[in-house]
Formats: sequence, C-alpha cells, structure tokens
Amino acid sequence: MVGKSILVVDDTLVAQNFIRLVLTHEGYEVRTASHAVEALQVMASFCPELVLTEVNLPGIDGLELARRIKNDPRTATVKVVALTTADPADQARVQQADCDGFIAKPIETRSLTQHIRETLARPIANPAAKLTAPAADPIAAGLNGEAADHLRRAFLKEGAEKSAELVESLDHGFDAAHAARLLHSWAGAGGMAGFPEITKLARACEEALRAGAPRHSEFRDTLGVLAFTFADLNETHGVQIPEHVVRALQGKRIAMVAFPSDRADFLCATLEQVKARPRLYTGAAAIENIESVETCELILVRVGPESAGSPWLDPSRPLPSGGTLVLAGDRRDLLNLPAPMQSRDVEFLVDTWHPEDVVVHLHRALSRRAATESQAQIAEPAPAGSQPADPSRAAAAPAKASVIIADDDKLIVSVLGSTLQNYGMPCQEAANGEEALRLIREHRPAVAVLDVNMPGLDGYEVLAAVRKEELPVMVILLTARNREADILRGFQLGADDYMVKPFNPLELIARLKRLLKK
Repeated sequence: MVGKSILVVDDTLVAQNFIRLVLTHEGYEVRTASHAVEALQVMASFCPELVLTEVNLPGIDGLELARRIKNDPRTATVKVVALTTADPADQARVQQADCDGFIAKPIETRSLTQHIRETLARPIANPAAKLTAPAADPIAAGLNGEAADHLRRAFLKEGAEKSAELVESLDHGFDAAHAARLLHSWAGAGGMAGFPEITKLARACEEALRAGAPRHSEFRDTLGVLAFTFADLNETHGVQIPEHVVRALQGKRIAMVAFPSDRADFLCATLEQVKARPRLYTGAAAIENIESVETCELILVRVGPESAGSPWLDPSRPLPSGGTLVLAGDRRDLLNLPAPMQSRDVEFLVDTWHPEDVVVHLHRALSRRAATESQAQIAEPAPAGSQPADPSRAAAAPAKASVIIADDDKLIVSVLGSTLQNYGMPCQEAANGEEALRLIREHRPAVAVLDVNMPGLDGYEVLAAVRKEELPVMVILLTARNREADILRGFQLGADDYMVKPFNPLELIARLKRLLKK
C-alpha cells in the first residue's frame, strides 16, 4: 500500500492531524481538507485512491460528499470510507449512502490502518460492505512519538480552555449549538489522542445535552467532570516553563507579522502563558504600521508568500533599532532566504510549533540582545598596545573557523563532514563524548556539533564540561528526541542552538554561518 494516495476530510484539526500522522507513518501520500467544498477543490488537482471523511461536516456533510464523488465520472472509482459514531442509526445512514465502508469512533490506530488496507485491496464491486473492526491497539503503537505527543498536548490544552469556558457560560450566555460541536469533536478526537476517558465523558455530555436543558444537573455535573479531567490531563502532560524564562518575557511587546490566523492563535495562546503582550499585523497593516511594529521588543516575522516584499526581509534595510528580529517558517522558506538575510544577526524559528520551543527561541533572542547592549555600554576604545578584554578567548580563536562533529552514527559524521568541507569549514570528527571533549580542549574549535545520545559522556555532559571550563566554543546539539524538556535542558546548560534529527545538512550550514557571524 506504500505510495497510495488518501484525502482526509475532517473539521476537527486534532483528529485530522492524528489521522494524517498515522497514515503518513504507514507510507501513504496524504492530503487533508476541513470541509466538503475544500475537499472537492483539492480533488480538482489531486485524485486520491481513497477519501476518508467525517460524516458530520459543516455545510455539505460527508454522505453528500460521497454521493458527489461517486456521481462524477472523473472520480467514480475513488473509494470513500465514512467516519461515524457508534450510533446504529448513523451507521445505517452510511450503509445506505454511496460509501465503501465506515469506521466507528473512537478510532484506534491499528483499527484505522487495517480498515484502510482492506478497503483499498477490496474490488469496487462491493461498495456497501461493512468492515469488521479488529482488536483495538493504542495509538502510540509504531507511531512517531514526538509528533503524536505534540498533537496530544494541543488537544488537551484546547480542551482545558474550551471546557472551562463552557462551564463558566452555563449561567449566562451558554451556546448549546457551539457546545454540541465541541463535545462531538472531543468525543471523536479523544480516542485518537489516546484519552478514552475524554471520549466517554464528552459522549455522556452530548447525551445529557440532547436529553434536557443545558442547566440540568446531570449535564452540569458531567461537564464539570469533563473540564476537571481536561485540566488534570493537561497539567500532567504539560512541560513547565522555567520561571526565569517567564520573567524575561513577561510584559514584553511581541509583534507577529504576516501570520495566518491559525498560527497566530497558537502563538497568542503560547505567549499568554508567559504573560507577554502579542500584537498581530497582517496584510497592509504590517507595512503601514512599521513604526508601531518597531516599538516592540521582539518582531516575529513569518517567512513565506504572505510576507513577500516585507521590509524586514530586505537585507539592505537596517535591522530594527528597538526590537530583535525573529524569522519563522518552514525549513525550505528559511533556507531560500537571500544569503545576506541569513547571515544577519537574527534568530530563526523552524516550524515545530511546540510552545516551549517558541518560548525558548524568543527568550534567547531577548537575552542575546540584552548581552549585546550591555557590552556596548561598557566598551571603551582600547589604548594602543593594550590587550583584548578576554585574551584567552582571543588567543584561542582559530585563523579559520573550524568545527568538531561528535556523533556515534558514522553515516551522519561522514555526510556532515563532507558538507562542511565543501563549504570551506575544516572539521574534525569524534565518535563519543570523551573524544569530543578532548578535541575541544586541544583544538579550541569555533563550533562543536554534539549528538545528545553518545556512548560514554553524552552531549549534555560534554556541554556541561565545556561551560564549566569556560572553553570559548559555541555548541549545537543534535537530538532525535524533540521533547521540550530535553531542549530546555540543553539551553539551560548553555547550548547555542539545537537541531532535531532527521535534518537537512544545508540547514546546519545556515545555522553555523549565523553563529560564526556573531
């Protein structure tokens, strides 16, 4: 089934992302849509072999979408599987429609992938065949743990906030239709996210809401338990941001330029956790309010089509005098920036969108700005013949920037070594932590690239030793973990940057050049 194409249609972003994650892991080519109209637009240029659609979509529902797909000669052979509730009435509607099968929520990983395999392998002649669900299996089985963890945490964070809002609105301004939509999405996404207790409670709330008034004691009590469960799980699965990072960002004005609404919402929620003051500038407002933007302590610019022609991406324009510039985007867009822009003294934030990842990068950008201003205030012209302020660091600086690569994976060392040599950066290689520390002490490279998981001394221990001995070396950590706690630990020990495996060697070159320019 590797390479088979699938279109996932679901208006619940968390469920949509989980399904995409599961199917991509299985080797399928996956596209997504949030409603039927968008799905039909996608299919104008992308013809999937299977469409996996939620039944209860806004506007045109999933069953009508299935009929339109089957009645169009261009897409008549596309198989359609519906995602529905366990309600027999809903399942009967699906069987009467033009679907090739259905999957009842909550969805389990192995159940989902087996359904998809069986449907793709089955001849089109039996479109209404009902699939038999196999034994359930936790979603974590065979799944990319880091990506799944990020989605789980986003689901819990949103659920904790929205369920608390529902409880608060019970006595004033309660919107039953809005509550029903939220409860339905939580009931479906809870199973995918690996929280069956959320699914159970959300369904109980749905039934209580349908049975009586929203202020009925059964609904009120069940909703309260759901909100408490969301809050408890969110606290359990969350990562605490260090207090000194919160203090540094508290009250800071942060401009967000050219961000689409979904990413802007995420950033605002993240910044509110550290009590920062985000300001959003989109479209013409980003250009018309340059002076307002530059009064902010941090200027976070989204790199992409939305920011084409932005003055902050013009390398000939001076950097903002009042704020620090942070460029965010996917790896391709950041790497495609003009070389003069990449080499400027700015911070780069690749699209990982973990809350702590964003906070750490913004904190580092502010810290670097503060250190630069502090050095400028105390610096005075040195008298003739005087020594530099830090003679040990000056004496240790190599004539040509050199790099040490430390990783027990020979393939990674070979690829990185070859890439660095091609870009004129001499490098030395180490296969373990002890060897890396010895090379750093003896050769004083400009940068050390350290794998976190090395035999003997790991990357953290090497970094701690380097900082304790005050060796003048910048350090980039390589990690396959992508867990926020590990990343925060690295920065707390004094790392200058980090990269998550697998990564593009050219991205490492871009980061090295930026560090070496400082």
